[in-house]
Amino acid sequence: MKKVEYWRWRYRDPATGRMRRTTFQMTADEALAKHPDAERIAGTMLLREVDEDFADTAPRVFRPGSTE
Repeated sequence: MKKVEYWRWRYRDPATGRMRRTTFQMTADEALAKHPDAERIAGTMLLREVDEDFADTAPRVFRPGSTE
């Protein structure tokens, strides 16, 4: 099992210019993909064990009509 850090993040809302917080914990890759200026909120880390052999079945992997 691999351990993955999930955090809550703060970022500046481009529409209003105000600082916002994520509702859910995300990995660094997920947060920075959505909000390039995101910063971790101290004390919000959640360490999860993830099975390395688990197949990713998210919609982006199995697109309808895809030959992959």
